[in-house]
Amino acid sequence: MDGAPTILMERAETGPCCGCEELTCPIRQVVGAAGLSGSPNAVSRVSARAGEKLDVADFAPDTVFRVVNGMLMQEHVSNDGRRHIAAFKTNGDLSWPLPQQEPGDIREYYEAVQPTELCIISVDPITESTPDAAGLVKALYGAARDEVSRTQSRMFLLARSSAAERLAGFLLDLADRTGRATKRGVELKLSMRRERIADHLGMQPETISRIMSSFKKAAIIRLPRPSLVIIPDLKALSNVAVGAI
Repeated sequence: MDGAPTILMERAETGPCCGCEELTCPIRQVVGAAGLSGSPNAVSRVSARAGEKLDVADFAPDTVFRVVNGMLMQEHVSNDGRRHIAAFKTNGDLSWPLPQQEPGDIREYYEAVQPTELCIISVDPITESTPDAAGLVKALYGAARDEVSRTQSRMFLLARSSAAERLAGFLLDLADRTGRATKRGVELKLSMRRERIADHLGMQPETISRIMSSFKKAAIIRLPRPSLVIIPDLKALSNVAVGAI
């Protein structure tokens, strides 16, 4: 894997979950304001610079990753070196490592697309120590169900859509998760390289550039610079995504 370095572990100054204001985190919701007094080593807050990578195989099967802020690129690599960008994880997203049962299994890596903070969570000790184990399992099940639903939507998009529809759907999804409403429209930062987007969508980088140019010419998007997309009318881009244009 190109000698990919792992993300450096940096614990937060406060104890795990204690004083944390990430109230949308399902684990934070269950453990409450007291934090993880019964399992203080179950959560580590870590940070990564853009380009740093994390080998998921280094972690136990009960591990859950949660992006606090920033963006992680989820990459799958087969035994023969072929790779695919499976997803881009953004603020609040949870992820579970692929099971590693055989040496030839697909390996999974996360790469920070931009400066990123995430929590690495060991679920088993939390389940054993929390008085609301059932609530924790329910919360994680709900998060996993939502992730499966998003994955199924991505699979349908890749299998049944044209190149323009795929790119439009990708931009809409990212705008929904990370976009910022402005007077000019929804601003979307594309921190990842065109090659990464192309890999994720099963296209060539040249195709991405060509379609982006066509979207710009049709006034569906604006491109003040390559890393910034402005969507003046989400409906117009949505019409492209569903094949109405």
